[in-house]
Amino acid sequence: MLRSITGKGYTAQGCTFSMTEFKVGDRVRIRPGVATPFVGAEGIIDEVRPGDRGIATMDRHIVEFERREKRSFFGIELMHVKKSS
Repeated sequence: MLRSITGKGYTAQGCTFSMTEFKVGDRVRIRPGVATPFVGAEGIIDEVRPGDRGIATMDRHIVEFERREKRSFFGIELMHVKKSS
């Protein structure tokens, strides 16, 4: 159940989630808990498709994986991968 929303994220079921914006070219990892064989896989955002009615949390992020395979994810299913220095 959704508990609260702020400008930077929301809290649900005792967990705080960031509404981080992802953009084309960002390196991301698929979060654990997502029912997919891609959990933990890393890829690059290839395209961002706006959600219905302009709701940013419903945007679909097309991620391209190492073998050129593409899949669609909601932002909550993704996390940024920090660039190596």
